[in-house]
Amino acid sequence: MSKISRGQLGEELVIDTLNKIKEYHHLLNNITFINKKSEMTHQIDHILIHSHGVFVIETKNYYGEIIFDNNSKSWYKVIKGTKTRINSPLLQNKSHEISLYRVLSGKYPIISLVVFTKNNAPYFPDDNVINLSDLLLFIDSYPYKKKLSKAEMDKIKEIIEKKSSDVSLKEHVENIEILKTMRKENQNEIAYAIENRSCPRCGNKILSKGYSFYCTKCGFKFKI
Repeated sequence: MSKISRGQLGEELVIDTLNKIKEYHHLLNNITFINKKSEMTHQIDHILIHSHGVFVIETKNYYGEIIFDNNSKSWYKVIKGTKTRINSPLLQNKSHEISLYRVLSGKYPIISLVVFTKNNAPYFPDDNVINLSDLLLFIDSYPYKKKLSKAEMDKIKEIIEKKSSDVSLKEHVENIEILKTMRKENQNEIAYAIENRSCPRCGNKILSKGYSFYCTKCGFKFKI
């Protein structure tokens, strides 16, 4: 089964679970926002608009044992004794949380939530990493300060649908690959600048102040 197929299966499990909520709510799935400056996309698995707040949900359908190393702050999955490092779903969902916060102009409470659909998430330092089996209880018992009204929930749904974009999954994946390439190129430029003390873009001498490096000719700069 491909990564996309596993991901889609996990999302369907979360949708089936959230559809069991009886009280008034809105559930939006696979919502994409585009950053107008960078033209990069943020695709959110699920947005649950509930009286307790707006939940941004990242679904992970990983096999094996999920491990979080508190010392290195790294995530791993272990399958048949093989330990593989994985990207932090918390950092991934943090970008989604920020994106939605901006869309809603900071007017509503945003709750970031990572759900492991195979119920293989052990205890983590972050309370917002849970198993699918705990999802409904988490939402029902979430400590809200002020309940959102039906009118507020309807308004939030309207704003999100108005500002979301019809970007295909293929286009989103291509955007992710572009971003990875850009990051790698930037890392290579930084390594070159540090080693050669010259700008990788214009060849001018790189100046430094503390941990900041900058080129007075073309404006290339970075921190370490």
